[in-house]
Amino acid sequence: MIAKLVASGSNREEARSRLICGLEQTVAFGVTTNQAFLMACLRHPVFAKGEATTGFIGSHRDALVIGDHHEEAPVEGVASEAALAALLLHATHPHARGWRSGRTLAATFPIPLRVEINRSVHDVELLRDREGGYRISDGERDYRFGIEAIDAEAVRFRNGVVIERTEYWRDGNRLWFLHRGATHSVRDLTLAAPESAAAGGGDGKVRAAMNGRVVAVLVKQGERITAGQAVMTLEAMKMEHVHRAGIAGTVSAIDVAEGEQVAMGKVVVEIEAG
Repeated sequence: MIAKLVASGSNREEARSRLICGLEQTVAFGVTTNQAFLMACLRHPVFAKGEATTGFIGSHRDALVIGDHHEEAPVEGVASEAALAALLLHATHPHARGWRSGRTLAATFPIPLRVEINRSVHDVELLRDREGGYRISDGERDYRFGIEAIDAEAVRFRNGVVIERTEYWRDGNRLWFLHRGATHSVRDLTLAAPESAAAGGGDGKVRAAMNGRVVAVLVKQGERITAGQAVMTLEAMKMEHVHRAGIAGTVSAIDVAEGEQVAMGKVVVEIEAG
């Protein structure tokens, strides 16, 4: 046991409600907890009525573990957790363009992201619009956000007419965040496919590791290259970053030109395995 939460009230129902609220606001990143399970138990109608016995968990295991049988109906316009994870990964990235509220005159274009949240992988595109908001698309639906404030531990964001706050902790390409009482574990896999291509085949696409300017394209279309060979150099933060091929094969497309400004995650070179 790493922690214990205790709530009191003038009666059992008040104490139960306070304990649910406390669990919803408890932040415990990087460790596995039974936080969601405890909230499911407290919200279950049998427990709420004071009718739980020693057989309560065994009798209602599926509802308590799955956790969706007694959840409230989804709020209209509330974005998926994967879309929110993509927004947080982008907004808290150390090399992302500095966040500013209000309208922007800067040119914008979609940024592809591959996000793993709670072991489920999602491919999305993020776009900063002229009004200062963000649009995230998963290919089937668009989710729109507006960021109100960011600090080292929390992001306050707008989703439709709803303004929410989520606590987060970031460590490299890993991110944990607390949203509506649930803790989510996230990994940024945008660059993972090229890195692991030699072992798993990959998609043969080399992506920009950060926002920056292309200072050198080191291969030509149709050229045979080896895994690990340098294909492009990007300048960012007054440093040059060499991008390498994840697989051996033939360069099938070069999607950038020297001097071009690119966004993190943009495909710069495509390789056909073989």
